[in-house]
Amino acid sequence: MIVWPHPYSDWAPRLEQIESVYLQICKYVGRHQAIILIAYNDAHAQNIKDKLSAADADCENVSFANIPTNDTWIRDYGPVCAVSGHRKFLLDFQFDGWGQRYNWQLDNAVTADLVKDLRFSASYQYIDQVLEAGNIEINGQGELLCSRACFERNRPLPDTEFTILEEQFEHWLGCRKVHWLDRIQLAGDDTCGHVDTLARFCTNDIITYSASRNPKDVNHEALGRLSIQLSEINKQGCNRFELVPLPMPDPIFLNGQQLPATYTNFLITNNCVLVPVFQDRQDDCTLKLMDELFPDREIIDIESSALIHERGGLHCAAMQIPEGFIA
Repeated sequence: MIVWPHPYSDWAPRLEQIESVYLQICKYVGRHQAIILIAYNDAHAQNIKDKLSAADADCENVSFANIPTNDTWIRDYGPVCAVSGHRKFLLDFQFDGWGQRYNWQLDNAVTADLVKDLRFSASYQYIDQVLEAGNIEINGQGELLCSRACFERNRPLPDTEFTILEEQFEHWLGCRKVHWLDRIQLAGDDTCGHVDTLARFCTNDIITYSASRNPKDVNHEALGRLSIQLSEINKQGCNRFELVPLPMPDPIFLNGQQLPATYTNFLITNNCVLVPVFQDRQDDCTLKLMDELFPDREIIDIESSALIHERGGLHCAAMQIPEGFIA
């Protein structure tokens, strides 16, 4: 599921540049699986169809839903799918623009609107909790990586509230263990430290994470803490996880501010993994490492300099819907 950039969003000044990135995403994902593209309106949908056809993208695998949005980061406001026994659930967590930093009302309504437009084979469930899926990373054994700071944007929370959150995660998502990352945030990150900018599961037992070898990088200290915290998490599990560092690209700046460019914001799809690259000296070694981490999937590099200009990435730009959730 992908929300196409439109002139009524922050993409307006660089629309042509970002649309070329979305064309690449759709071209490669559409080779192997269906895509639901969310357009702003009918005219926008037709414009997208014309661009896909001109780019020789496989339009047979693309269907459309016309729903107005504020922005494109559907990872953080789209439906979260869960299964309990034989029942499927479409979880509608609340979205407030990462602490009301940006317009968010249209985005927050998208999941409910999708239920009206598409034939989901799942029970819709409204959940009165702000939660962005860019901050939940779950392996196949019910273990969840999550950043505490994203729940403390307005005020610090006592440990008791995080204990309650852990119980809610178990109820909502079936998680049996929550691993908290504490107060780690890349420079320029406006999400307060989403886990998908920091650490990701590649398998049940492999975690790859952002690492800095450059002491002059403003992220060096924070990523050093990340490495220590992941090592502590690993010790709690009897050193079961293989921890694989991913290099950081050289700092990228916009108007003098460093942007949260990271290779961990990759997108896993059915047959391939889309990996962000930045015309950086670390691109090639990152792609080789990803090829080793995902031997059963094709590794495809997507030039993501345009995406990072709005402080997002490939994982932020898409949301998966598991097989069997749409009739």
